[in-house]
Amino acid sequence: MTTMTQATVAIDDTPWPAEQNTTLARSLAAPLGGKIPIFIHAFIHDDVTQPQSEIFAEHFLPMVKELEGVTGRRVSVQFIRNQPTYTDFAYMNEDELVTMKKWRDRTHDYKVEKNLPSTRTTKFILLTKSALNDRVAGLAGTGQQAAIASLKSAANVGHEIGHTLDALHENSEVFYRGGWWCESYMIPNPKLLVGNCHTFTEANRARISNFLSNVP
Repeated sequence: MTTMTQATVAIDDTPWPAEQNTTLARSLAAPLGGKIPIFIHAFIHDDVTQPQSEIFAEHFLPMVKELEGVTGRRVSVQFIRNQPTYTDFAYMNEDELVTMKKWRDRTHDYKVEKNLPSTRTTKFILLTKSALNDRVAGLAGTGQQAAIASLKSAANVGHEIGHTLDALHENSEVFYRGGWWCESYMIPNPKLLVGNCHTFTEANRARISNFLSNVP
């Protein structure tokens, strides 16, 4: 079957930073039974013309429902548009590892500017119209905060956010549901004729739960 642009991961072995702004995070979690929500800051690139409501419905809503069920945490998505240096970020580059480093540095600047925490439940993703190059449609640091996802596929956002929550390609599966085949979020090379399950496998659900197990 025809393969779509590969969604891959930039391996990031950087040790997780010390938890910051813990008091603020706990105050946000208080009304939710003590669990800090997963906050996703989604930067809509200037080359994306889709309305925000369509982006959320197509690319975020299924993933939000899945993550809330897996983690027992609320998932809050904040869209950011028309923010120079962020939404006009030059993401198309033959060397995707260089792109990932530059985007990670850019999100660090945003965290400092907005006084946001370096926690495992805070994520920053750039949403783009096109792939980064002819091989890569998305990037994320494994278990880290920063990611980039092309909106060329409805599964890309879930795939890259999955990486930031420690989900792996190796645990992905293809399922037969409702009379046709569908792929879990972490399939590294999606097929055009196979649907999206919009779910993580049990193995990746366990990895995500374990990744957040020590977070309040």
